[in-house]
Amino acid sequence: MSLLSQRLRTFASGLAPGRNASPLVRQDFRLAIVMITPAILLVIIFAILPMLQGLYASFFQIESATLEMTFNGLGNYIWLLSKPLFWQSLLRSLIWVTSTTVMQFLLGVGISLLLHQELKARNIARGMVLFPYLIPAIVISLTWRFILDPTMGVFNRMLMDFGIIERPIAFLTRPNTALLFVIVAGIWKYTPFVVLMTLARLQVIPVELEEAARLDGASSWQLFRHITLPWLMPVIVVTLLLRTIWTFRQFDIVYLFAFGGPLFGTTTLPVLVRYLAFDAEKIGAAAATATLMLLMLLVMSWGYFRWYGIAEEKLD
Repeated sequence: MSLLSQRLRTFASGLAPGRNASPLVRQDFRLAIVMITPAILLVIIFAILPMLQGLYASFFQIESATLEMTFNGLGNYIWLLSKPLFWQSLLRSLIWVTSTTVMQFLLGVGISLLLHQELKARNIARGMVLFPYLIPAIVISLTWRFILDPTMGVFNRMLMDFGIIERPIAFLTRPNTALLFVIVAGIWKYTPFVVLMTLARLQVIPVELEEAARLDGASSWQLFRHITLPWLMPVIVVTLLLRTIWTFRQFDIVYLFAFGGPLFGTTTLPVLVRYLAFDAEKIGAAAATATLMLLMLLVMSWGYFRWYGIAEEKLD
């Protein structure tokens, strides 16, 4: 049994007070139940019930005008899996998730290590790093669209001034470059989250371990590899899990860049759900797509939890 499973079992067994618990402990337990009940109800109403409704709708053919439902069994799934657009959207989703998550991890850990050092104006630098994460996605999308505009955008003007291109390029009208700049914008916006998580973990690394390693003649690389990285790994895994889930289901920043185009060049699975439901008027197929996304996220989460257990065992 993994360390994570043991801790979950211990946590579950310690939730309810025992038979010999004092009245004060039982009173605290009842208060905890009262306090957590509203949150549980909100999760059931706004998360679990819509998920079950989507799963139910995926087995029906639904008329968009009248919402009349006709049982279709696995027809929506069979139709969906037979369409190249679904597999192309899945591939773009994997490219989007993998590239942004990996780059956010590399940049986030590097920046957090830098900001952990004794630097002048370190607190100001930490605040400035968080700035992109505070900007709404719609503002970022519209700003990047203006920067990349072929007539008024500053990016084309810079490339022409340096002699890299001779005439402006409409980057968002080309499938490959449109997806590339969506990825760049995603990296820029969400790297601060990784910085925040890893920097918080760096603050609690025991100083005694680093001092003892330096006395033993350990180099900076050895300190990072054998002390810093093992301490960071549990937080890194949790951060990557959150970023993977949030990026895989992200709609706004991807859609607002090019609205799924050009030629479906920026259509990821969340954007495909929107296209099927409102443009193609195939609500059942859209629900089936969302259900498949949920299954994929469950598989990814299971892998991350296994990785987290391994990281915790190595740390202990």
